[in-house]
Amino acid sequence: MMPNIAAVSSLQPPSFISGIPIDAIILIIFAVIVMIDAFRSGTRRVVVLTLTAPITLILYSALLNAAFIGKTLTALTAPSVRAGIVAATFVLVYIMIYRLVPPSFNAASSPLQAIVAGLAAATVLAVLWVQTPALMAMWAPSEMVQVIFGSAYRLYWLVGAFLILAFSRR
Repeated sequence: MMPNIAAVSSLQPPSFISGIPIDAIILIIFAVIVMIDAFRSGTRRVVVLTLTAPITLILYSALLNAAFIGKTLTALTAPSVRAGIVAATFVLVYIMIYRLVPPSFNAASSPLQAIVAGLAAATVLAVLWVQTPALMAMWAPSEMVQVIFGSAYRLYWLVGAFLILAFSRR
């Protein structure tokens, strides 16, 4: 018995969804997860995450030029190894900043604070990904995301994310 071709073709997503790049969908899903977490447990983790990302980028660049380990790290050319170094740096910086941020940031958030925090975290994550060559070698976002969050606009995205996070903490 042959399957009904008309029934199978009706399972296609609507045309407006198929035009959205997959990385934009990933950023939206990440923002929603962060929003739920911020609404549930406060904005402490979001603030730590958004502070960790640019510091990780700075420290990763500094690691490659460091006196004793820089030559060893630059000799590692595999994208997965470099991405692992970025991930390890991110985790270590996250732990340090988490210990610095006072526990009072764990107070429950309003829905508006959670939405703003999720958008800020997704913005900072996109900027970090596009600006880190080791992560870009693992998976490059679409050209649209690279242009929007690229080096020409990263200052404005980061300042905007930090401003809306500061506003959401009031």
